[in-house]
Amino acid sequence: MTGPTSLPAGSERPFVLIVSHQLTGHLAPMIRIAAALHARGWNTFFLGPTAHRHRIESAGAVFFPLRDDADLDDKAYYENQPLQDYASLHWAERVLIDLRKQCLGPLPTQWSCFKDALLSLQARNPARGVILLAEAFFYGVLPLFYGAPVLDGLSEQNILGSTCVSVTVPAIRSVDLPPAGYPFPFDPSPEGRARNAKLWERSWARKARDLTELLNNKVREAGASRNVNEIFFSGANYTCHETILQLGVPSFEYPRCDWPPGFKFAGLVQGTSKSVSHSSSTTTDPQIPWWPDLVSNSAIRNSSRNNSDKKLRKKVIVVAQGTVEINPHDLIIPTLRAFAYRDDVYVVAILGWKGASLSGYEGEIPSNARIADYLSYDAALAHADVWVHNAGFGAINHGIANGVPMVVAGEGMDKTDNSRRVTWAGIGVDLGCAQPSAEQVRQGVERVLQDEHFTNRIRELQEESKKLDCFGMIHNELLRIADTRPGIRQRGLELEPW
Repeated sequence: MTGPTSLPAGSERPFVLIVSHQLTGHLAPMIRIAAALHARGWNTFFLGPTAHRHRIESAGAVFFPLRDDADLDDKAYYENQPLQDYASLHWAERVLIDLRKQCLGPLPTQWSCFKDALLSLQARNPARGVILLAEAFFYGVLPLFYGAPVLDGLSEQNILGSTCVSVTVPAIRSVDLPPAGYPFPFDPSPEGRARNAKLWERSWARKARDLTELLNNKVREAGASRNVNEIFFSGANYTCHETILQLGVPSFEYPRCDWPPGFKFAGLVQGTSKSVSHSSSTTTDPQIPWWPDLVSNSAIRNSSRNNSDKKLRKKVIVVAQGTVEINPHDLIIPTLRAFAYRDDVYVVAILGWKGASLSGYEGEIPSNARIADYLSYDAALAHADVWVHNAGFGAINHGIANGVPMVVAGEGMDKTDNSRRVTWAGIGVDLGCAQPSAEQVRQGVERVLQDEHFTNRIRELQEESKKLDCFGMIHNELLRIADTRPGIRQRGLELEPW
């Protein structure tokens, strides 16, 4: 039998079909993975939203389009808002709406698009087989594991195996943790576990009842013969796969006694040192008029040997809000105001979307501010002292990859849980709200700058990440599946009557 490390590239390997939830924060790491696999000789195919087609194809993947209600444009979703009073709702209510509209409602359409992609791959070469690489929040593949027929002339044997990639904190039930979003500290003691069990069974089961029922209805609508049969958010979208590759480092995640079989920490896709190609290339600086300001400022730190010269270097604070919370008054503008006109500070504000501007900013932009509509986080963080953001999981991993301590101010989706982990891991300060004042931001940043513990700790996590070869781990997992062909493991059969 051909060994998993010697399987030749190109035509001898199975096709790799990548699927992902449609939000930019989920797509971005999967696109980086697609580019890395393409560079390693895999024929990659990506089922994704049409709004991101160019980015996907630029990674070397063949694009398969989602359609109809599955073809979500996340920028339009949050600009137009799914409900009239959406913005005024508590973040926990917004999360339930987003899960319903983004993940579960489109599930049958996602399943249909997934089947079309499989059919297209079989038409290309029926002998190659397919390996499924699924981001956890693409619920449209769940029917495959619960008895749904694929297509006439196409069986699940064409799928050689599947691997889950987790790009958020793992939403997998544990005796050691309360349900996601509950404001309780990590407590794996017997008392803490008793508390967690009550929260899962008495509180979250009730709150999630509609989502649990909707998931079962949607997988049945897609053709599944069995229900998922667990409280929503318990982790079926992860554990249906043979392997779960968790992006991130172990020291950022609460320890658990009950990780599911096949769970592995895979390191980070973020960081300027991450190369997706074996070919040599030079990284070009961003084409922004003020970029030389940062480069020359960093040169003072890198070249000077005496402290008096180093004092001439300005501190660099990078601030961004990601691609979901797009109102700059939440965090970007308070950060600009917190350090306005300070001659010892640069504030680099990344607005998150091409063409975005601070047109709503009252008064002049401070002279020490450097504004970019769209800019690589890694490029900016290479020059940064503090990273201010609203606690997206990807933003946190960018900070870890670059060794930059952070100040976080976020809520909604996984951001509340992420913020608590920032404090628990000792890599930054959590402001405890999504819309801090300028004074709160200033105090948080100055605390990080004054306490070397934050920098030392995040550099420990940075070193931890360097020891985990994320792209190499995914590559080797695909080789293993190509070699052993474990297929698709059907779920829920143990719950069916004889």
